[in-house]
Amino acid sequence: MTDTPTPDSLRPGSLVGPWRVEGYAGRGTYGVVYRARRAGHPSSVPVALKLAVFPYDPRFMREVELLSRVRHPSVPQLLDWGWWHAGPEAVHPYLVMEWIRGLPLYEWAREHHPTQRQLFQVVAQVAWGLEVLHRADGLHRDVKGDNILVEPEGRAVLTDFGSGTWKGAPPITERVVPPNTREYRSPEALRFEWGNWRKREARYEARPADDLYALGVTVYRLLTGVYPPPGTDPELVKEQQQVSRPRRLPVQELNERVVPELAALVEQLLAEEPEARGRAREVAEAAESAAEHLGPQVDVPFLSSAQSAAKAVAVPVPVPSQAGSEQPRVKVSVAVSSTAAAEPRGAFWAVRPVLVAATVALMVGGTCWMAPDSSPAPPEVAQREIPDAGAAPDAGTRGLGEGALTARVVEQEVPSASVAIALEMPTQPLPGQRRPPCRRDWEVVIHGGCWKYLGGSKPPCGDDDEYEWQGSCYAPARDRTRPPTSKNPQQ
Repeated sequence: MTDTPTPDSLRPGSLVGPWRVEGYAGRGTYGVVYRARRAGHPSSVPVALKLAVFPYDPRFMREVELLSRVRHPSVPQLLDWGWWHAGPEAVHPYLVMEWIRGLPLYEWAREHHPTQRQLFQVVAQVAWGLEVLHRADGLHRDVKGDNILVEPEGRAVLTDFGSGTWKGAPPITERVVPPNTREYRSPEALRFEWGNWRKREARYEARPADDLYALGVTVYRLLTGVYPPPGTDPELVKEQQQVSRPRRLPVQELNERVVPELAALVEQLLAEEPEARGRAREVAEAAESAAEHLGPQVDVPFLSSAQSAAKAVAVPVPVPSQAGSEQPRVKVSVAVSSTAAAEPRGAFWAVRPVLVAATVALMVGGTCWMAPDSSPAPPEVAQREIPDAGAAPDAGTRGLGEGALTARVVEQEVPSASVAIALEMPTQPLPGQRRPPCRRDWEVVIHGGCWKYLGGSKPPCGDDDEYEWQGSCYAPARDRTRPPTSKNPQQ
């Protein structure tokens, strides 16, 4: 047994560089977020301290580089970064951002019942943030509801740049398609994966149009409660299943409250051809114009009471689903709302026999609530304090902030480390991974940890938290037994 601290074990008062930990805010696959203040300045503004779970994680330097390139109200300000020495061979990068008192987009919609005018304003802010990022030759590559935080006063902030990149950046994974969330992946990215999944040297080059498509998926899901069907699913191609391509239902067929201007904007963002989606600036200007000039028809909530109350039920069956950098890897989300019966994605996945197992598991085993990729704090470590009214700390590895501070990047020498990540099976359990005895029939013990068998998925494994082992894909089973410390949004 070792006394070396881990990123998950920091207590109030712990120091990370010049920052003193005050409370736990949340955990994702690759990072732990703490609320902190500058040591020796107890009256200073709180900040978000994001600490890498894995030593020398190059994703953090990606995030530092992107955030240092962009200054915009819809992008969290980078305040500091450095290296936390947990032990002689355990050096973890960290970054410090402003603390954002926002709710993730989908949760914001459920709790605040916003109008379409407010949604237009949120879309405009996010699109302007993307425009500034794209002008800096950067890409986010994981735009989705959980990565958009909306503050009580209406400020929308695009967070979690760990999957991002910029022109000329060296790759840090060996995958055909960069790590992101599959449901938000563009048709052209899926087609590339379809045609090149056997070619280990093939690499899809994302473009600004990929970010805009993901924004379209986000708004579509927000308005309808379901994901639009993908243009092509490489998993079905690998399994040699012949299926007809499902038709994407217009948002107005699933939600009659949606005005034509918003429906047209969603259709533009989800256009099959990347060029038809336009530029982020054009999307922002269109959303701003609609918010300013449309009449009272956009001043009523865009979701009914039943739709607003809808939640995602996570069924723990071995179906590869979400593939983002901050999401769980083994779940099927079923929208419980008045539009659930018309969910196009449900019809699409119905061709997969394993969905039958999901239905049986739901009926027999009951509802199993799995918080998306946010492991709560272990006992006796830093606990999150009760937030002020309207505050909702993020449950993933996103940037948090409260008040604007001057961005500062401290020049430090980066310890020598490899920048390549090959998701081969680790030789010991990951931080926060459950140890035997494993609880589910589909979990197996590999190298001392519990791993979820992903229902016959074959390499290359499609998600950012999937690992290859003896010709199949597995995801780590996270320990959910510790007491929850934050309200986790559903993605």
